[in-house]
Amino acid sequence: MSGRNQWCKHYRGMHKKTACEAGVNFDSLPTYGTRGFMDSCPCFAPCGGCEKAEYPTSEEVAAEEAEMDARFAAFGKARAAIVEDCGGPFKRGMPSRSNRITCPVCNIPGALNYSRSSYNGHVHAACKTEGCVRWME
Repeated sequence: MSGRNQWCKHYRGMHKKTACEAGVNFDSLPTYGTRGFMDSCPCFAPCGGCEKAEYPTSEEVAAEEAEMDARFAAFGKARAAIVEDCGGPFKRGMPSRSNRITCPVCNIPGALNYSRSSYNGHVHAACKTEGCVRWME
């Protein structure tokens, strides 16, 4: 398992929070407030010290990784269609471009709206189909 997937299911960060989603106060955990806390915190790895800690199963980790792989593949497919519509990879001096094209992910004509910057070639894109691709570079 990767480190991110070993995190407790109830952990959603500590910034401006005093407790996790299960209601466990961070200051009640062993070594809280010490230099070694991050290495021994039960929020980050199964190491004991919290009775409410739950970690993803191997099947859940595999499903999450498969979902992420599919999402990255969809972004790549959509970005490739945008680059093709723009006439190729970005080069300095190319004008900005925006357009609506058939989304190669959901195959709906005119669903993928994009703009590509003339300054650095970054793409902002969003498909109008709920749950399809959307990103900013």
